[in-house]
Amino acid sequence: MLETERAWQALGKIRFGPTEAENESLIYRRSLYITKNIKKGDVLTKDCVRCIRPGLGLPPRFFKWVLGKNINRDAEKGTPLTWEMIG
Repeated sequence: MLETERAWQALGKIRFGPTEAENESLIYRRSLYITKNIKKGDVLTKDCVRCIRPGLGLPPRFFKWVLGKNINRDAEKGTPLTWEMIG
């Protein structure tokens, strides 16, 4: 085997996202949740969205982005916030 081939194989592969071991622990991360009952057309504010566990909703990095957006369906307290709900 040529040394250049060996060096190329040693570089490995680029992979983005969680590893196989991390997939099981994603549920323990924080995510965005609805914290009070809201109706279709209401504006999302700091009073009705919060970062809590489990990680079933949008990642916390979108918190500031969703503030001021309208919700396109009724949502009860404790519902994970998803992209389909913002409109």
